Amino acid sequence: MNQVGERIHAARKGAGLSLRALGDLAGVSQTAISKYEKGEIIPDSGMLIKIGNATNTSLDYFFRQNNVELSQASYRCRKSLNKKSQSLIHARTVDWLERYLEIEHISNEKIEINLSGKENCYVDSLKDIESIAIMIRKQWNLGLDPIDNLIDSFEMHGIKVGLIDADKKFDALTFRHENNPVIAVAKNIPGDRQRFNLAHELGHIILNINPELDEEKAANRFAGAFLIPEEMMKYELLEKRKALDINELYRLKHRYGISMMALIHRAADLEIITDNIAERLYRLFSKNGWNKKEPGKGFPNERPIHMELLILRAHAEEKITRSRAAELFGEPLTNILNEYNEPEMING
Repeated sequence: MNQVGERIHAARKGAGLSLRALGDLAGVSQTAISKYEKGEIIPDSGMLIKIGNATNTSLDYFFRQNNVELSQASYRCRKSLNKKSQSLIHARTVDWLERYLEIEHISNEKIEINLSGKENCYVDSLKDIESIAIMIRKQWNLGLDPIDNLIDSFEMHGIKVGLIDADKKFDALTFRHENNPVIAVAKNIPGDRQRFNLAHELGHIILNINPELDEEKAANRFAGAFLIPEEMMKYELLEKRKALDINELYRLKHRYGISMMALIHRAADLEIITDNIAERLYRLFSKNGWNKKEPGKGFPNERPIHMELLILRAHAEEKITRSRAAELFGEPLTNILNEYNEPEMING
């Protein structure tokens, strides 16, 4: 493949299209699309525009210089993903990160990673995780209070976070770029689940876990401890309880941005409630369908804004055109601004 061929292949995968489907949309045969991807035929600009329209990509996309490889990629999914879904997520994640790196280059700005080394995060028992979560909170100047915006906290300390529109089974994907951790998280999921997934992935990134321990349980324990530290759990619920009220859990969910089910797990982990009490609550949630959709108002989603601010700043400083800004956003600027209910950009 040449560069343009690689881009056509990536755009097709990112759109979830087969060779035949893209050919039909672009008005050529699947054989022609295959030859474009292999570099055997170089499409003209008119054909690239047709392919771009079919895959929701701009002409600039096919000549983008940043080529990203996802190393040590690790998926977090509720159920296993088929090859097509993984391919689509991979392509969309690569596209997002390439755009992020491009605007960093244009802005001459890159945030250095600020994470404790694994040598300081050794876990011999799950209880060790409590102090590690506090250590990271202290390093990030978060104190013990609820974290208002978890994505902002990640990005302020050098962990890029992207929102990926993907299969409903998908939760998150963690990988390395130039040895720095990057997280892609599902876009259309409840905010409390989104935050737990991010904290869970942070656990995988920093913890040095004894091989005899279950790595997923350790990452879950870290997620709970990071979102609501032990001291705050015991302050909110007391050290020992004979029961927990659903409305109590609901209020804590909206205070700390962690699901009611995760709070039950957390209370059991810290022995605030017994395993028997926890099991009764799990059965109650299952009986009412709350294990799939928790009662009451959902916790709002978060979104990463650092990349968006870099693009808007570059446009304001006339480093990029309006069309270039739209290409870096990956969608029309009106879509971005409408999400904030803000007026459309002027002087474009």
